[in-house]
Amino acid sequence: MSGKDLEARQVIQEEEYDYPYHYIPAWEDGRFSQVAHWSWGYRYLGGIQVVLDQLQAGEFGSLVDIGCGDGRFLREAARMFPSVELLGIDYSERAIGLARALNPELRFEATDVIDDPLEDRFDVATCIETLEHIPPERVPEFCEALAGSVRARGRLVLTVPHTNKGLNAKHYQHFDSNHLRKLLDPYFGQIAFVPFDPRSRLMSVLQRLMGGAGGSFVLTDRRVTSWFYRLYRRRYLYARSEAECWRIAAVCVRR
Repeated sequence: MSGKDLEARQVIQEEEYDYPYHYIPAWEDGRFSQVAHWSWGYRYLGGIQVVLDQLQAGEFGSLVDIGCGDGRFLREAARMFPSVELLGIDYSERAIGLARALNPELRFEATDVIDDPLEDRFDVATCIETLEHIPPERVPEFCEALAGSVRARGRLVLTVPHTNKGLNAKHYQHFDSNHLRKLLDPYFGQIAFVPFDPRSRLMSVLQRLMGGAGGSFVLTDRRVTSWFYRLYRRRYLYARSEAECWRIAAVCVRR
């Protein structure tokens, strides 16, 4: 049965398969949970919004997201730029399998751009929270591959954790604007830096009131959670200076 043959009730079920909600409830080690909670989620969406904000500064017809993971950014990009040609790239076949399952209408490829550079050139390349996962000795090669994916005068929008923020077990290193400039300057001109995700005592308190890491409770009233996210977007997404940010974006033009 094809999608065109589905009846109204079947369409309702079909449209719910954009998220694996059957995997939310769990009974493991004698403990039951029916809540999926990620305390960093609002900051994750904020990072996506920063990239989308930068993309709106100019017109483009094609975009490649390098290090796309499970494809969440490309889903948001497709909603905002429905006429743009989009491609998601990641070395992880498992991540690409999930991206394809959650976004069957979008195009994803499992490719290591260092060892197998892209043949196509795009108007825009994005690289979101990826550089910190690259072994330091391979970072220069990775930046060269990023540049090779962008047409002349095309744009790169890259985000990374700042050195203001401590390393975690998944990251090799964090970056500041000086380090990023040295890496990108051989290929890109007009490099601008956008500090975001500022350290804020108030947001830390509010996050705890919202449930923190979710160990004891999670606040789910959508009026309250929507207020919380709007406040973050309006007042605590962008930082006033690099000195107070936890993440930073580099917006560059290909030489």
